[in-house]
Amino acid sequence: MPAMLTQTSLTAEDFAIMSSIFYILYGAMKFVGGMLVDKINPKAMTGPVLIGVGIVNILFGFSDSVAAFYVLYSLNAILQGTSFPPMAKIMASWFSKNERGRWWAIVEAAHNIGGSLAPLLTSFAIAFSGSWKMGFYVPGAISLLMGIVALFTIKDRPGTLGLPNVGQWRNDPTELAQVKASPVNLSFWQIFVKYILTNPLVWIIIIGDMSVYIARTILNDWPQIYYSQVHGWSLIKANSIISWFEAGGLAGGLLAGYLSDFMFKSNRWMTGLIFALALCICIVLVPLVQDTSYTLTAILFTIMGFALYGPHMLFAVGCLDVTHKDAAGSITGFRGLFSYVGAAMAGVPVIMVKNSWAWSGVYIYALIAILLTTLSLALLSRLHRL
Repeated sequence: MPAMLTQTSLTAEDFAIMSSIFYILYGAMKFVGGMLVDKINPKAMTGPVLIGVGIVNILFGFSDSVAAFYVLYSLNAILQGTSFPPMAKIMASWFSKNERGRWWAIVEAAHNIGGSLAPLLTSFAIAFSGSWKMGFYVPGAISLLMGIVALFTIKDRPGTLGLPNVGQWRNDPTELAQVKASPVNLSFWQIFVKYILTNPLVWIIIIGDMSVYIARTILNDWPQIYYSQVHGWSLIKANSIISWFEAGGLAGGLLAGYLSDFMFKSNRWMTGLIFALALCICIVLVPLVQDTSYTLTAILFTIMGFALYGPHMLFAVGCLDVTHKDAAGSITGFRGLFSYVGAAMAGVPVIMVKNSWAWSGVYIYALIAILLTTLSLALLSRLHRL
């Protein structure tokens, strides 16, 4: 994006507006895509969507007008928003409850690694070619290739291939219990209303997930600004705090998935509660060390990333456990819609809080979000019986 701001007529204000539009459309289409994929073969969505994303990115590189940038960026959001619910359906169909935590954690880790590699790859492509356009051509070509691969590799539910369901295959009583509690021949609307919209566990998950997105976005977007402006840290030093936070998050998400499967017998909520309590302790300690030691601050942010990404991952996989077996896409999309509302609440609202109560107000805002996350996990641990 910095290359586009210098080589095109796009302004920083345009980018801010485009980003807001992107997140709104992404969240909305994640919900729509989730509802749609529960009724069709995930291959019918995943392959075409990835190919579509590739084409849009390549067209972006051929464009020069700001109006075209707005249209293509919005179209990219629409397509990308529908891309993840099929993954949730695949995970729910092919991985049993007693193994889903660790496999979902690997998917989340791949997502984080991809997000880390993408800026490096596009930066190298732009530096090598001298043009911002290569920053869209290269990922566009990769998306096209992966879309074609998806068309030939992704399969529908095991039953459509003459295989037993995954609960029978792995002899998993918790998976079989969920299948037994999921009546067949219900319409989409019946499933959505009974098992999602009027399900109190779903709403507790949504509150907790929104809160963890608020906390994650605050801790990911604002500390470097705070430490550079208030404490006079260099840009590299301030940005390194976020690198430590993300590194801890990668490890925390992976460990949370494995612990929830092996140690807690698929109980996502008790696992998440332990991580959230550790996060509460760390956030309280941050003001005590920030004036004295960069090393201690970096250690705390690493542990906070580790502790926060545990619940972040477990809310995503745990929502599949509390609803109808055939509603994996819908619940993922519904939760995702509110997740991005939470992310948005760490943008302009943070500025408003900072202007009224300075940085101490932002700290309290993050602390409240973490406490809500912890309370939600405590309620789920008590109310959801496996």
